[in-house]
Amino acid sequence: MEYTPYLFPVIGCLIGYSTNYIAVKMLFRPHKPTGIGPFKIQGLLPKRRNDISLSIAATVEDELISMKDLTKVLKALDLGPEIDKMVDGFFESSEYNGKSEILGRINTTINAYLRFRVKKSVNANKDELISEFIHEIEKNVDFKDIIVKNIESYDLDQLEDIVLRVSSKELGYITIIGGVLGFLVGLVQMAFYLGK
Repeated sequence: MEYTPYLFPVIGCLIGYSTNYIAVKMLFRPHKPTGIGPFKIQGLLPKRRNDISLSIAATVEDELISMKDLTKVLKALDLGPEIDKMVDGFFESSEYNGKSEILGRINTTINAYLRFRVKKSVNANKDELISEFIHEIEKNVDFKDIIVKNIESYDLDQLEDIVLRVSSKELGYITIIGGVLGFLVGLVQMAFYLGK
């Protein structure tokens, strides 16, 4: 009795598992192009790092955090108490009291009235201030560029670690599925071989 056909599933499993294991590793490695002559190989993440970071940045900017969302959140915030604290802090600061001798001599009633008027004015115009703030952000801040720079500031080992923390379970399943599929293909080959 020949035992070779019974090894087909085991060999298929080893081949499937190994090839998927190598494929998963090649998502990240080698970091630099390696090979012989014109035949070079490089990991997907190192090779397409810039494209991937641009794609992530575009997705975050377009789909996850829009300026409309940011505007809604900022306008919904109750900034009244914070504004009051800031105004009180300014009126109590040595910066305010030391700026002008005239202001330092104003009696307490006028000082309290000014404090009240500033608070009222700032609170009444907070939506306009927020809108102006958002407008300046839209004009001067490029979230996409910030995200791209942050992603590209990571070294490749850090990026690999981040991806593995997020998807190590799934990448492990891919490797195991390769082994299972290889085993099944080996079973089919064995059945054909023995069916002759």
